[in-house]
Parts: sequence; structure tokens; C-alpha cells
Amino acid sequence: MWVYLNDRIVQAERARISVFDRGFLYGDGLFETVRIHDGRPVWLDRHLERLARSCRQIRLPLPEKQWPVIFQKVIDKNRVDDALIRLTVSRGPGTPQTRESATPAAGAGAILRSAQDRLQSTTTIVLFPRPLPHVTPSQRRKGVKLALATGRRPSPRSYPAQAKTLNYLHNLLAKREAEERGAFEGLMLTTGGHVAECSMSNLFFIRDKTLYTPSLACGVLPGITRGVVLKVAPTLGLQTREGRYRPEVLYEADECFLTSSGLGILPVHTIDGRSFPKQTARSWVAVLQTRYEHLLRAQSRSCRGRSL
Repeated sequence: MWVYLNDRIVQAERARISVFDRGFLYGDGLFETVRIHDGRPVWLDRHLERLARSCRQIRLPLPEKQWPVIFQKVIDKNRVDDALIRLTVSRGPGTPQTRESATPAAGAGAILRSAQDRLQSTTTIVLFPRPLPHVTPSQRRKGVKLALATGRRPSPRSYPAQAKTLNYLHNLLAKREAEERGAFEGLMLTTGGHVAECSMSNLFFIRDKTLYTPSLACGVLPGITRGVVLKVAPTLGLQTREGRYRPEVLYEADECFLTSSGLGILPVHTIDGRSFPKQTARSWVAVLQTRYEHLLRAQSRSCRGRSL
């Protein structure tokens, strides 16, 4: 595998970052996972817009680069066709400081050096491809199982929930718990007990020709595929609503599905044993899947038509 690391493309085994990198030490950074279809990064502009917003939110400088060109170089170098490509941006390495080294007792020189070290910290940029999540044809058609996670989604008031930060422990624990219980994904609730999102995806449900999804006020990630679905659903005859929903409302839905750049649109057939009986091969989820695949191909063709 070839990896982009700070303006160079190197073999993965030769890619090195500092042990003092703040992304490694503190999770001080962001990431985006972009879908590659037919050898092109799709909806890349939306990912970059979200990344720029997130950088402003956590006050992380984002270098100006020819991002589409960089993405395509990594894709071409690795000869990937249908996959994902992850962009990681960390605040970069800084010199470790003891508490005493930056105190007046240490002298003016030590204080000045401490300030210079902080100013000279450079952003670390990494890009590399990764396979799509493993989803069987049966799961793509019939759906997957979800398990209600015991952990709650952090409050958006105390955590930059709408930024994909490197602090991903809550999601990883929910995912691991779900897998230990034989489920595909873990469904997280807010601290107030409302439905939020899954460990690695956004969640939708349908009832009486209305498409529901938790609002961003619930602390959910503004997923790129989530945005695509909300835009296309009305053109298919579905009303859309974003709000706060108790699990009991979700359990009464006709259909349920997940969205993410890696999964696309994936139906859910049960949540902790509760099923969605109206989910069939001719259901709304199937219609949305077909339209999404069409849009994916169109986006890829559009990328091919642009000069990189």
C-alpha cells in the first residue's frame, strides 16, 4: 500500500509520524472517509467542506492544497477501483514540556522556547485507501441486526459532535459491544434517551411515507450520505422530518436503514429482536438503494469529466 504523508507518497511500511504528534497523544485532529467508485473520489467537495467547518470548530489550521489532485494520485498509485480513502489531519508534533519548564522559575528563555515550540508545530496530513466494509449480498438485500448500546452519545454541548475528530472511543466501544452481541452495528442514544446514531453510520426509519432521522441537535454527525438521502427522498415521494425520537417510536416504524460513505444505504431487519415486517424487495429502502447507486455512478462519471 502507498500512503500520502505530508507532501510525499511512500510505501506504508516507510510512513512514519512523530511519537509526539498531538493526534496520536491526544486525539487532537480530524478525519474524513471518502468513497471511491470506479477509481474516482465521489462527493469529495462535500467531505472537504465538512472538514473545513470542523477545522474551524476545533481551531485546527487546514493547509491549502490541491486536494482533488492529491486524492487521485493516491488512488492511482494504489490502483483501487471501489474502496474508501481516509484523510487524517492532526495538529502535528510538538516538543513535550514538563510543567516546570514553562514556569517563571525556569527562566524567560525556557518560556520563550515553549511558546516557539507551540508555534512551530506543523499539521500532519495522511491519506491511504482501505477496503469497503464487508457486507454480504443477503445483508444488502434483507438487512442487518442492530443492538442498543449501553453507552450514550456525548452531549453536543460538551463535545464537537458534528466534527469527525480522532476521539472515536465512544463509537469504537459501541461497535465492539454490538459485535460481541452478534449485531452488525450499535445504536447509540443521547444522554436524554433519544435515538442518535449508530457507531459507524447515520440512522433513518420510515413510517407512512415519511422518512425520519435524528436531527443534528441530537449530536449526530452530518453524514455525507445522510445529506444525499435527505435531498433525494422528496423526489421519490417521501416526506422528510428531522427531530428527536424515543426508541419506542423507532420500533413502530415500517422500515429502517443505515447510511455511511462505506455502507451506502443498508437496510436494518431487527433491533434487539424487534423486526420491521414491511421491509421487502419492493420497499422504500430498496427504491432509495437503487437511486443512490445511480447517483454514485453519476458522481464518478462527473469526476472523470473534470480536469484534475
